Amino acid sequence: MSLVTYSPAADDDLEAIVDYIARDKPTAARQWLIKVRTTCQMLADNPDVGEVRTGFGEAACRSYSIGRYIVFFRRTHEGIEVARIVDGSRDL
Repeated sequence: MSLVTYSPAADDDLEAIVDYIARDKPTAARQWLIKVRTTCQMLADNPDVGEVRTGFGEAACRSYSIGRYIVFFRRTHEGIEVARIVDGSRDL
Protein backbone atom coordinates (compact mmCIF):
# COMPACT_ATOMS: atom_id res chain seq x y z
CA MET A 1 0.00 0.00 0.00
CA SER A 2 1.37 3.39 -1.01
CA LEU A 3 1.76 6.30 1.37
CA VAL A 4 -0.48 9.38 1.41
CA THR A 5 0.97 12.53 2.94
CA TYR A 6 -0.88 15.81 3.39
CA SER A 7 0.73 19.23 3.14
CA PRO A 8 -0.02 21.62 6.02
CA ALA A 9 -2.35 23.52 3.66
CA ALA A 10 -4.23 20.30 2.79
CA ASP A 11 -4.57 19.50 6.51
CA ASP A 12 -6.03 22.98 7.05
CA ASP A 13 -8.37 22.49 4.08
CA LEU A 14 -9.64 19.18 5.47
CA GLU A 15 -10.22 20.65 8.91
CA ALA A 16 -12.08 23.68 7.54
CA ILE A 17 -14.30 21.61 5.24
CA VAL A 18 -15.14 19.06 7.93
CA ASP A 19 -15.95 21.87 10.39
CA TYR A 20 -18.19 23.54 7.81
CA ILE A 21 -20.10 20.35 7.00
CA ALA A 22 -20.33 19.36 10.68
CA ARG A 23 -22.16 22.56 11.62
CA ASP A 24 -25.37 21.07 10.28
CA LYS A 25 -24.50 17.43 9.64
CA PRO A 26 -21.85 15.88 11.89
CA THR A 27 -22.42 12.36 10.55
CA ALA A 28 -22.09 13.58 6.96
CA ALA A 29 -18.83 15.32 7.87
CA ARG A 30 -17.35 12.08 9.22
CA GLN A 31 -18.54 10.17 6.14
CA TRP A 32 -17.07 12.81 3.84
CA LEU A 33 -13.71 12.64 5.61
CA ILE A 34 -13.65 8.84 5.27
CA LYS A 35 -14.48 9.17 1.57
CA VAL A 36 -11.67 11.70 1.05
CA ARG A 37 -9.10 9.59 2.86
CA THR A 38 -10.18 6.44 0.98
CA THR A 39 -10.00 8.28 -2.35
CA CYS A 40 -6.57 9.70 -1.51
CA GLN A 41 -5.34 6.17 -0.75
CA MET A 42 -6.68 5.04 -4.14
CA LEU A 43 -4.78 7.94 -5.75
CA ALA A 44 -1.59 6.94 -3.94
CA ASP A 45 -1.97 3.40 -5.25
CA ASN A 46 -2.75 4.75 -8.75
CA PRO A 47 -0.94 8.10 -9.02
CA ASP A 48 -1.57 8.49 -12.76
CA VAL A 49 -5.31 8.79 -12.17
CA GLY A 50 -6.76 12.26 -12.41
CA GLU A 51 -6.30 15.27 -14.60
CA VAL A 52 -2.86 16.73 -15.30
CA ARG A 53 -2.91 20.36 -14.19
CA THR A 54 -0.59 22.92 -15.72
CA GLY A 55 -0.08 26.44 -14.52
CA PHE A 56 0.11 25.59 -10.82
CA GLY A 57 3.88 25.95 -10.55
CA GLU A 58 4.38 22.19 -10.42
CA ALA A 59 4.80 20.22 -13.63
CA ALA A 60 3.59 16.98 -12.06
CA CYS A 61 0.46 18.41 -10.42
CA ARG A 62 -2.73 16.40 -10.89
CA SER A 63 -6.28 16.81 -9.66
CA TYR A 64 -9.17 14.50 -8.86
CA SER A 65 -12.74 15.46 -8.04
CA ILE A 66 -14.62 14.16 -5.04
CA GLY A 67 -18.11 15.53 -5.31
CA ARG A 68 -17.84 19.30 -5.31
CA TYR A 69 -14.27 19.27 -3.99
CA ILE A 70 -11.01 18.92 -5.92
CA VAL A 71 -7.93 17.18 -4.56
CA PHE A 72 -4.64 18.52 -5.91
CA PHE A 73 -1.75 16.10 -5.52
CA ARG A 74 1.65 15.12 -6.83
CA ARG A 75 3.45 11.81 -7.01
CA THR A 76 6.22 11.07 -4.52
CA HIS A 77 8.58 8.10 -4.29
CA GLU A 78 6.35 6.53 -1.64
CA GLY A 79 2.91 7.44 -3.07
CA ILE A 80 1.40 10.94 -3.24
CA GLU A 81 1.42 14.23 -1.42
CA VAL A 82 -1.95 15.97 -1.26
CA ALA A 83 -1.20 19.66 -1.75
CA ARG A 84 -4.71 21.17 -1.41
CA ILE A 85 -8.38 20.22 -1.22
CA VAL A 86 -10.60 23.01 -2.47
CA ASP A 87 -14.22 23.67 -3.36
CA GLY A 88 -14.62 23.21 -7.10
CA SER A 89 -16.71 26.36 -7.37
CA ARG A 90 -13.62 28.47 -6.68
CA ASP A 91 -12.08 30.27 -9.61
CA LEU A 92 -8.84 28.38 -10.08
